[in-house]
Amino acid sequence: MLKSKVLTVVFLSLLVVAAGYAGSFTGAAWAPWCLGIGTCASLMSLMALGAVRRGKITPVLWWVFGGMFVFCAGCFVTALAMPANEGAGGPLLFGFPLRSTVVLLGVAVVPLLVFPFAWALTFDSAMLSEEDLRRLREAQAAMASANGAVNTGARAPAK
Repeated sequence: MLKSKVLTVVFLSLLVVAAGYAGSFTGAAWAPWCLGIGTCASLMSLMALGAVRRGKITPVLWWVFGGMFVFCAGCFVTALAMPANEGAGGPLLFGFPLRSTVVLLGVAVVPLLVFPFAWALTFDSAMLSEEDLRRLREAQAAMASANGAVNTGARAPAK
């Protein structure tokens, strides 16, 4: 049930990205906004889809994905809302144009620092439980025995 909801969010966010691309061909002013917000939503929802374990997502990850969506989309929106005054006399942050630095830090550097900590916090709950390992071993043994029954012919010599 949760997977289908997350897949719906993935689909809707990709529709927003597609609308942004379509709008960019017509020169629409809203196209970059759709691309920025839709891209952040699709990335976070794809990560949420990967984080679904046993039909649920750890509450910590809900906060991480939601917070990172707001933060990353906010960085895109902030950069889009700033005046386009890059150039020889434009404002710099860390030696780079201000808008570029906001996007670079907000979409690349900060998530690079946050997501490893989120993974470390949820490591135990995200790994396979003893019950999962037992079922995996049983399935593997069943596949091996079924595969052995199918392959009753002569085997090629080892080289």
